[in-house]
Amino acid sequence: MQLIPESAPFSTEQRAWLNGFLAGMIGLLDNEQARGGSSVAVAAAASLLTPPSGFGSPGTDQSSSEEESFPWHDSSLPIVDRMSLAEGKPIERRMMAAMAQLNCGTCGYLCKTYAEAIVQGSEKNLTLCSPGGSETAKVLRTLFKETTANKPAAAGAAKQDTQAVDAPGTRNNPAKARLISSDRLNRDGSAKDTRHVAIDLSGTSLKYRVGDALGILPSNCNELVLKVLSAASLEPAQAVCIDGHKMRLDDTLKRRCLRSVTTELVDRAVESVRNRPKKNGSIAKDDLLVKELEAFVDSDDFDRWDVCEFLENFKDLRFGAEEFASSLSPIRPRLYSIASSQSLHADQVHLTVGRVENEVRGRARKGVASTMLADRLDAGSEIEVFVQPSHGFTIPSDPNAPMIMVGPGTGIAPFMAFLQQRQADHATGKNWLFFGDQHEALDYLYREQLEAWNKEGLLTKLDLAFSRDNESKVYVQNRMREKGAELWAWLEKGGFFFVCGDASRMAVDVDKALHEIVAEHGKKTPEQAKQYVIELTKTKRYVRDVY
Repeated sequence: MQLIPESAPFSTEQRAWLNGFLAGMIGLLDNEQARGGSSVAVAAAASLLTPPSGFGSPGTDQSSSEEESFPWHDSSLPIVDRMSLAEGKPIERRMMAAMAQLNCGTCGYLCKTYAEAIVQGSEKNLTLCSPGGSETAKVLRTLFKETTANKPAAAGAAKQDTQAVDAPGTRNNPAKARLISSDRLNRDGSAKDTRHVAIDLSGTSLKYRVGDALGILPSNCNELVLKVLSAASLEPAQAVCIDGHKMRLDDTLKRRCLRSVTTELVDRAVESVRNRPKKNGSIAKDDLLVKELEAFVDSDDFDRWDVCEFLENFKDLRFGAEEFASSLSPIRPRLYSIASSQSLHADQVHLTVGRVENEVRGRARKGVASTMLADRLDAGSEIEVFVQPSHGFTIPSDPNAPMIMVGPGTGIAPFMAFLQQRQADHATGKNWLFFGDQHEALDYLYREQLEAWNKEGLLTKLDLAFSRDNESKVYVQNRMREKGAELWAWLEKGGFFFVCGDASRMAVDVDKALHEIVAEHGKKTPEQAKQYVIELTKTKRYVRDVY
């Protein structure tokens, strides 16, 4: 019985509860009226008056709303399909559909809560969804124009609330730890530079579980900061006051995002051009520049260029130091899967970090956090960190349950932690790891430890895939298919299936291979295999940490 209209300002979960409550009331009252009484109906109605946990004001994030169905919350769907599924839905749901659907935590939210924060006005940055990249940012900008929900008062209130509850060691109040070491795992000759990073947590009181991620607040390198200041014709030593903190401009820019151009920076540029003194013949030139800036926001270059490219391509722009710095977003924390168990490393946390550097349009682009950890910090250097709890990505509570882990490249990180924890717990459950990279001789990360665990029996099975060692490339999903019958048997015995790594290709290919294995060895139709995998997901036996 549908008593609450779809247009009512309630979430799906709230609407379902209200429909059930009212239908129950009507049914009970009708029955009691037929019997000539009402006391039973009243008593039963009273028992119905307790709403589900988290039943609050519309639009708030509630734990019980996890049961709400979002058909677009599927990372395997392209964004055009997700937006089609969300067509006609409220603006916050369409914004959610534009996210990458990974709930990876990189943005500091879940996909759902990030969208709601934008609509409510407590979050103004539309570029936080790193996995979604420019596709997501572009759709969010289009959708943002449809809403007037971004109210300064709401944003201010939300900020005050956040400041009031932030505990030490959280995203907005990180703990100060120290780097122990950053050791290269790849051998000389490898095209990759993957680091085992150890960080000292002594004195921080930070606690983590295997499966959690460590957030690191990085800083930009001096070279990039000085290049940006030169392009902006600003002096490094100029004093600025940002968010109540007075400091040098170059020090401020070390903590501002120089990777992405903000709409606020473009708006300030337009305003400065319009307001600057006009000279003979400059009016037409300035009008043209304003049009070019306005067109730039809707162009592909807006998502491709960094701040330095923007300044170099619009050379006539001039900013005040404080105006320029405040137009840039604060640099975002980087999240890394934790590669250690605190049961074995009480005062440390370990990471597996791939150093990122490539050439984009003739200029070197460096990963801000990865190069900081690999190149710019010495042992003993201070690092600001916090723990980002996982959403169900952790070892089974049953120590006897089998685990299947698929983690090529740096995706191996959480599984080093999983195995350490199994070792510390003396768990008897079987453990199977699929690992892969480019070359066995150069890129076999943690080789000595993995092979020792395999020999000792902690790691029951170890299957490897090195894609560049043969003419035909072999990946972890190929190894899965080769061992499909045994993999199916592990699943049927209650096995848990974990995946960590690249979302756009590896995770999609692994998911496809899993469906094929279930269909072939479980003797199921494609639709039955799909339902089997859905059930694995619902029962938290198929969990992914992908990015």
